[in-house]
Amino acid sequence: MLASTLPVLLPEAAVEDITEISALRTKLQQLSGIMGSLAEMHQTLALHKNLQLTMEHFLQNLLTITGSETGFVGEITTSYQYLPKLILHAAAPAAYLQEMKRRYFKDQEPGLQFLNMDALTREVIKQATPIINNSPEPDEISVSYPDLSVTLSAYLGIPIVYNHKILGVIGLGNKPGGYSTTIIDTLQPLIQSYALLLFANNQERDRNRAEKANQQTRADLDALIGTLDDIVMEMNEYKIFTKVWCNNDNLLFQPKEQVVGRSMTEVLGPLAPVFDNLTDILLRTGETQEYEYRDIRQEINNWYGLKMSLLKNHNGPNKRILILIKNITSRMRDEIALRQTKAELERNLHLLNISQQMGAIGGWEFNTATSEIFWTKQIFELREVSADYPVTLQSSAAFYHPDDRPVFEEARRQLLENQKPYCLELRHISAKGTPTWVKTMGIPVITKGHITHFRGIIMDITNQKVTELELLKAKECAEKAAQARSEFLSVMSHEIRTPLNAIIGIAGILEDNHLPENTEVIQSLQFSSKHLLGLINDILDFNKIEAGKIELEHIPIHLPDLIHGIASNYQPLAKAKGIKLYTAVDHELPQNILGDPVRLGQILNNLINNAIKFTQKGSVCIEVHQEDCHGNRTHIGFTIRDTGIGIPADMQDKVFETFVQAEAATTRRHGGTGLGLAITKKLVEIQRGHIHVESTPGKGSAFHFTLGFDIPVLHKKQHTPKQYPAGFLDNMSLLVVEDNVINVRIIEMQLKKSGARITTATNGKQALERLKEQHFDGIILDLHMPEMNGYEAIPHIKMIQPDAFIIVLTADIMPDVREKLAILHVTDLLPKPYAAHDLFKALAKYYE
Repeated sequence: MLASTLPVLLPEAAVEDITEISALRTKLQQLSGIMGSLAEMHQTLALHKNLQLTMEHFLQNLLTITGSETGFVGEITTSYQYLPKLILHAAAPAAYLQEMKRRYFKDQEPGLQFLNMDALTREVIKQATPIINNSPEPDEISVSYPDLSVTLSAYLGIPIVYNHKILGVIGLGNKPGGYSTTIIDTLQPLIQSYALLLFANNQERDRNRAEKANQQTRADLDALIGTLDDIVMEMNEYKIFTKVWCNNDNLLFQPKEQVVGRSMTEVLGPLAPVFDNLTDILLRTGETQEYEYRDIRQEINNWYGLKMSLLKNHNGPNKRILILIKNITSRMRDEIALRQTKAELERNLHLLNISQQMGAIGGWEFNTATSEIFWTKQIFELREVSADYPVTLQSSAAFYHPDDRPVFEEARRQLLENQKPYCLELRHISAKGTPTWVKTMGIPVITKGHITHFRGIIMDITNQKVTELELLKAKECAEKAAQARSEFLSVMSHEIRTPLNAIIGIAGILEDNHLPENTEVIQSLQFSSKHLLGLINDILDFNKIEAGKIELEHIPIHLPDLIHGIASNYQPLAKAKGIKLYTAVDHELPQNILGDPVRLGQILNNLINNAIKFTQKGSVCIEVHQEDCHGNRTHIGFTIRDTGIGIPADMQDKVFETFVQAEAATTRRHGGTGLGLAITKKLVEIQRGHIHVESTPGKGSAFHFTLGFDIPVLHKKQHTPKQYPAGFLDNMSLLVVEDNVINVRIIEMQLKKSGARITTATNGKQALERLKEQHFDGIILDLHMPEMNGYEAIPHIKMIQPDAFIIVLTADIMPDVREKLAILHVTDLLPKPYAAHDLFKALAKYYE
C-alpha cells in the first residue's frame, strides 16, 4: 500500500532521486558482478588451466550481469578459404551447444543458427563494431530447426578487439526490455579481459607451435648431419668445440658432453699440436686442410681421415670451422696390404732382373763410382733412339710423360740418396712420339757391405695396362649399375610402399566415415594413391619390361571414367601453373573395353605429366578417338597435345631412350630422370602399339599412340564384392605385431567396427611376451622389425600357440618372400599397401 501511494505522497524531485538511486544500485550490482566475474575468470583459469571451463563460467556471469536469457562467446579464426570463421567457446542454453556438437562435431559455427544469431553475428564480424537490435528478424536458415531454435527478441553483439585486430565475438540475447548502449561501456572491463585472454592464448599457442617446429628442425638437422660422416664437429676461431655429431660414439676419444665447450688441447691430447697447426693454416689462408692419423688409444687400431674447412656463407663477425672426420681403417688396411704386395713383387722382380728376360724388357745400371749409365738393347728399341744416344740421368727422365716425370724423378732421387727401391707404372713417350705404358724398377746392389750399383728394368706393359684399365672401368660400371638397381629396388619396395600403405589405408577409413561434401576429394585421393601404387609396381618391374617378361591384364575398363579420373587428378597441377587442361573424347568411343588399366594409366600419366611440366602457358589437351572398329575389336588413338617448349628435331627419337632428356638444362629446370618416356614406349610396344612425337620448338608437342582393344560382352548380372557388417569378427582376439606406429593405427581403425579385440606389439620379442600372457585367435605379423623380425618370430609363435593363425603383412614384394614363408608353413600374405577389404576377407575365413 505504501509503495503504491509513494509517488503521490512524495514531491516530484524526490521521485527522480529515488529513480536515480535505483539506477545507481543497478549499476553497482552490474559492476560488482563484473568484478566477481573477472576474479572468477582468472581463478578458474589459474586452478584448472582449462580455457573451455573458464569460458563457460564467463558466459554464465555475462548472462547474469546483463539479465540475458541466451548467448555465446567465441573466437575468430581463418578458414581454409582465408575467410573469418567463428569457433564457439561456450553457448547457452547448454542443450543447444550439445546438440550443435552432435550435429556438427568440431565445426561449431552452424550452432549459431540454433540461437537465431547467425546473421547478426556475421555483421558484427564484418563491421567490427557493436550491434544492438531489440527487434531482430529470425535467421532464414533457422526455420529448418523449429524444434531447436531460440526465439530471439533482443540481441547484443560485441566484437573483441585487441591491437586493432578482431579476435572474437560476444553475443547476448533476450534481455527483458532489450539492450541499451550504456551496457557496452559497463561491460568494457570484461570485454578487455576476454580480449587479453584470447590474445594471450593465441600467443601461447603460436609459441608452442613454433617451439615444436624448432625442436623438430633441430632434431632433423642433427639426424642429417649425423649421417654425413662418422664424426662432424664445429669449432670457433678460438679453437673451442661448439658442436659435435657422431653416428657411433665409440669413435670419439671422449663422450660428447666432455667435448663441447672444451679446447682442442683438452680434448685431443697428443694430436692437439697437429690439429692446432692445421687450424692456424686454415684461419690464415682459408684453404681446406686434410690429414690422416691413427687412433691415440692403443687398444683401438683405427685410422681416420680429417677434413677441416671454414663454414661458407657465414656473415657473423666470428669465424666458424667445420671438421669432418671419417673412419678410413678399411682403406688403410688395404693400402698396407697393397704395400706388402708391392714389396713381394719387387723381390720377385729382383730375381727376374738377374736372369735373361724375354720380350720387351730392358735393363739398366748406374755405376756409383763412375756415374756411368748402361742401357740394354731393349731400352734403346723401346725409346726408338740409336745406339749412340747420349745416356744421362736427365735424358732418361725425358722419356716419361710430363705429368708422370716428377714421380719418376722423386723415386730415383730416393733410390740414389736413401737407397730406397722403387717400382712404378708410368706413361712413356719414345723419341718418335710413340706412347706406351712401362713398369720401371730400381734397386740398390750391395757388394761387401757397400752399394756399388743401382740396377733396374723397364718393361713395356701397354697391352696389359690398357686391358687392365678397360677391365677396371667395365667392372666399376657394372658394379655401379648393379648397386644402383639393387638400391633402387630396395628403396622403392621398403620405403615407398610402407607410407603408401598408410595413405591407402587412411583413404579407405575416410571413405567409411566422411561427409558428403568430401566424397570427391576422397575419391581423388584413392584414385591417385592406387595409381601411384601401379606406377611403383611398374618401376620395380622395369627389368621385366626390358626382358619382355611383363604380364598384361585383360580386364574390363570403363574408358571415359579412366580418362576423366586422370584428367581430374592433374587439374590442380594445371591450375597452379595457370594453364588449361581439357579433354576431347570421341562420342563414338566404346564405353567399355578389355585391357590393362594400370599400364594404360601409366602411359597417359607419364605423357600428361610431361606435357604440364614443360608447358608454361597455354593449354594441354587429352584427345581420344576411335580409329577403326571391326566386330569386337577396336583401335583407339590417343594424343597428348601441349603448347610447351617443344623438342628439337634431332632429339625427337632420342627422348624415348632411357635416361635421356632433350637438354641438360631440362633436368636442372624441370627435374625428372628421363626414364618416363622410355617406360612409356616399352609399355606401348608390348601392347603391340606404336608411339611417336610431333614437335616444333617454342610452339609445343603432340605425342600420339594407338592401341588395340577387345570390346567385352556385357552381362546384366555383375559380381558384387562381399560386404562385411559391423561385428563380423565379434570377440576375435588378435595380436598385431608391427613396428610402424602409423600402420598399427590404421589396422586398429580398419578393424574398429569389426568387434575384434586387438593387442599390439612392436617387434618379435615383445610379441612372444604377449603370447605367453594371453591366448590369441590369430596374429597379424610384419616381417621387417627391429630386435626380432617376422621370420625369426614365426617358429616361436607356432610353438607357444600352435592353433593361432598367422597373416603376414609386408612391403617386401621380392619373389623369395613367399618361398621363405612356405618353408615356415605360412600361406596368408598381404603385400603392402593392401585394401581393407582384403584384410577383412583374410580374417573372416578364420572366424567361427
